[in-house]
Amino acid sequence: MTQGDCEDPPQPSTALADSVIKGAGETKAGQRADTKTVGGLECDGASGKAREYRIRSCARPHMRAFHLAWISFLTAFIAWFSFAPLGPAIKKSLRLSNEDILIANVASVSSTVFARFAIGPAMDIVGPRIGQCFILLFAAIPTFFAGLVTNLAGLTTVRALVGVVGAAFVGCQFWCSIMFTKEISGTVNAIAGGWGNMGGGLTQIIMIGIYNMNLASPSCDEECAWRNAFYIPAFSLLAAAALVFFLGDDSPKGDKYDAPNRRRSGVVDVAKNIQVWLLVIQYAACFGVELHVNNTAALYYFNRFGVSLTTAALVSSLFGLMNLFARAWGGMLSDYCYQEWNMLGRKYAHILLVIGEGIALIAFSRMVSENTHKY
Repeated sequence: MTQGDCEDPPQPSTALADSVIKGAGETKAGQRADTKTVGGLECDGASGKAREYRIRSCARPHMRAFHLAWISFLTAFIAWFSFAPLGPAIKKSLRLSNEDILIANVASVSSTVFARFAIGPAMDIVGPRIGQCFILLFAAIPTFFAGLVTNLAGLTTVRALVGVVGAAFVGCQFWCSIMFTKEISGTVNAIAGGWGNMGGGLTQIIMIGIYNMNLASPSCDEECAWRNAFYIPAFSLLAAAALVFFLGDDSPKGDKYDAPNRRRSGVVDVAKNIQVWLLVIQYAACFGVELHVNNTAALYYFNRFGVSLTTAALVSSLFGLMNLFARAWGGMLSDYCYQEWNMLGRKYAHILLVIGEGIALIAFSRMVSENTHKY
């Protein structure tokens, strides 16, 4: 991403800036009285949040923050699940069992849960840009050393440390939420989150491609191929952190992030709300399944259907690549239901989608072929 790709919009003159926010009788056709235009977007005059989004725009601060949010999260997902498509090769090299691989997967997901709880309050203080940079830089270190593991303990430790990068989801959603108004936040967050989650599919293609590229070298065997495959996702994390730090803005007004006054009683009130915990359970079921499938799909196809490592990774990528459109559609559906039935509509949309996912999983578990054997 160069300066030419994302040029700042021209700054208005003082007279023009003073006339952006107009009275009811002074607004141009179709524009609300409390609206101003920033970076070509219609924005709330008080908060500075955008009331619309333009995917093809990279103007500061709103759309650039949007693109940096999903790109950084995409990179995080690629690194987080970079082990999955190489699972069969790692299992063979380290002489591990299916249960050992499961332990490493659990460690990866568990560290993400704790990291998300921790990074949320931290981002309230430092803002999403700095918080996102820290997560990406932290995860780059163990990713660089992933190829040095020699046993289950080492694999589990590295996967737990790399799993911290899953907290980049918090920065992605927080950044978009402070840049756009609530009327479109569902759609914007869904697109950004979905495109980021797409990394779970892309990493299946990228890592198996690197593996095969390494394997093509006469001096590199299967063990060498997977051990040297982690440098690219590690460098990608560093590159994403640099883009976020140097090109992003902390707030809709482009100035330094202003931490809100935090009330401990407010956090307690939220924790007491039963609806919050119902959504936690639903999201745990929904996203928990996604993490499990991303982590184990390649190994599952390899073992159960007897396909090659490359084929298993490519087929597994389809699940994550659905985020290109599926999550965005969910956000649009949620926004539509909110407009029609308020928050109750969002909840029912969520419930129906989770039930649909469960039905699809049951059907998937019954799939067999002539090469099927017990997993």
